[in-house]
Amino acid sequence: MTEDKQEVRAKDRLASRSGTAASVVYGSLIGFLAGLVGLGGAELRIPFILYYLDMSLDDMIVVNLLTSLAASSFNLAARLQAGIWSSDATVVSAAMIVGSLPGAYAGATLSHRVTRRALKGFIATILTFVVARVAFGLIFPPGKSQGAALVPELFLSILTGFGVGIISGAVGVAGGEYRIPVLTYVLGFPIKIAGSVSQLVTLPTTAVSLLRHRRFSPFSKRALRGTLVLGVPSVAGGVLSGLLVASVPVVYIELLFALILSYTVLRIVWELAGRN
Repeated sequence: MTEDKQEVRAKDRLASRSGTAASVVYGSLIGFLAGLVGLGGAELRIPFILYYLDMSLDDMIVVNLLTSLAASSFNLAARLQAGIWSSDATVVSAAMIVGSLPGAYAGATLSHRVTRRALKGFIATILTFVVARVAFGLIFPPGKSQGAALVPELFLSILTGFGVGIISGAVGVAGGEYRIPVLTYVLGFPIKIAGSVSQLVTLPTTAVSLLRHRRFSPFSKRALRGTLVLGVPSVAGGVLSGLLVASVPVVYIELLFALILSYTVLRIVWELAGRN
């Protein structure tokens, strides 16, 4: 399918009532599920944006970053109101932000200098690691205690922030799927506080990624419309899950999350193999 035909299909799907309704329902669901874990939900929106809305990779990145920025902001506010935070989380969050900003800048630059096939292959590879991480987390639950942040831990937080920032800028994701394993399995934060830390670090990371992408090319009207129909319900779902996260277990959410990501990987691999 040519790029022109893809753009026509994307425009028609976004403009239709069925496309708008599906976007609202899907955006609400993903905003809710992602908010429970402490994610922006970008990886879960990738298959919907690419394969249902038929949007280009550039537009997908913009829609995901804008939607993640909005949803994470409101979800974090609800989490903080519920008291899901700690003093140690503040220090580690600051260290991750220090690393995330240059990483996001570099990642956004990289995304405009590689082929679309290579970028899709990168997305599939990253999502495969995410599925493996989720499966590992279901089998081996993270620790439950966290001591004061030490110098090696802060250095690791900066490095993690930089690496995740590159992924965020290049692929258009918030990056919580990669921060949370470090926060839980290495630094020992409880999963819910790790989610709050991730949401906080998401905000400046996605903002820098967006500014860098905007420098390369203006945001298209299709990307802005896709952000509207997906972003508003995602924010609503994120606020609701932020209010409920203190009392809702995440094990079922992580299982569903792994299944959806597995589907995304299979779809991208199938496309890269030349089978539509």
